[in-house]
Amino acid sequence: MLTTVALAVAVAATALAGEAFAADVALKAPVKKETPFFLVNDNSVSFTWYANATNPGVAGGGIPGNSNSFSKYVGSVTHFDVWAYGTNFFNVDILKSDNNDPVDGIFVPRATGATEMYAFARSTLSGNALTGSKMFSSFIFKDISFEWGGDINTENDFFRPQKRDVVLGANFSFNLPGTVLFGVLAYKEWNHGTPFFVPGMFSGDREFQWIPRLELLISEPLTFLPWPLTWNSFTGVNFPKGNGISQTNLCAIGGCLPAPFTGANFFTANNASTFTKTEVFADNRLTLDASKLWWGKPGIWDIYAGYRYWYNKFGTDHNAAVFAAFAPGTSIESTAYVGTTYHFK
Repeated sequence: MLTTVALAVAVAATALAGEAFAADVALKAPVKKETPFFLVNDNSVSFTWYANATNPGVAGGGIPGNSNSFSKYVGSVTHFDVWAYGTNFFNVDILKSDNNDPVDGIFVPRATGATEMYAFARSTLSGNALTGSKMFSSFIFKDISFEWGGDINTENDFFRPQKRDVVLGANFSFNLPGTVLFGVLAYKEWNHGTPFFVPGMFSGDREFQWIPRLELLISEPLTFLPWPLTWNSFTGVNFPKGNGISQTNLCAIGGCLPAPFTGANFFTANNASTFTKTEVFADNRLTLDASKLWWGKPGIWDIYAGYRYWYNKFGTDHNAAVFAAFAPGTSIESTAYVGTTYHFK
């Protein structure tokens, strides 16, 4: 896709690790009459710094042919709970880029970096809890849950996206050490991009196809080490979702023209009708329970460091002219990051 979106999968990577642990606890501790409504009720704030974020299609200094990366600062407010039949997760991010990703994509002296707001929600219903049995448990699975949720965002960069999406499907909890979750989901996205607006012809609104989405989350406490460290890994895959534009609207923005640097053809290496490519997001981090290490009080203050690799970011085609020549390398993000989380107790 062309319009920029928030880092939803990054949120999933950080939040679902807690969800995985809590869901596992819920399975091992059957609900009794005296059990409180929420088995787990966690509220937290986080701050994360990404050293080399990218925005597909934004060239360095606004100069064609320049690659570009920038610092991104993310503040998060998160709620996660476990109740008798499942889990709920809500997150709101405020993301601020430095001036290499400026407001409206306008590079001027003392430019201000773009700001984004992203809200994200996921819920699950446990198959075992709903049936009051262990019918969804086996030597392969601990449980199978129904999962659903959605995202919403807005940002004031060059593309000015307004993304909305929904996901629903099955979440498989594997019967392995630690927590291993595999999600098989259906994904549907709507978006709006100001650069696509053609007065009287195309509003800039886009509706993408339903596509498969795969998620793999691994959360493993490293108990063999003398420090309270946990390895969290998240991989998400979105399959191509089309271009979200009818043939008439595609022609309105120049997507029917043969020249490689006109309209929609500027954004795809092959055919404007495909437009998006398979997107792969991989995030790995080590999280230290600092409050347990230094004060003997677990689960209050975490610090973490990690690495994120994002291939065909937002579904963009990294071989297309805009991402290979105009703003080379911006369709693939490779960045280290550090951050901290405080849990309210």
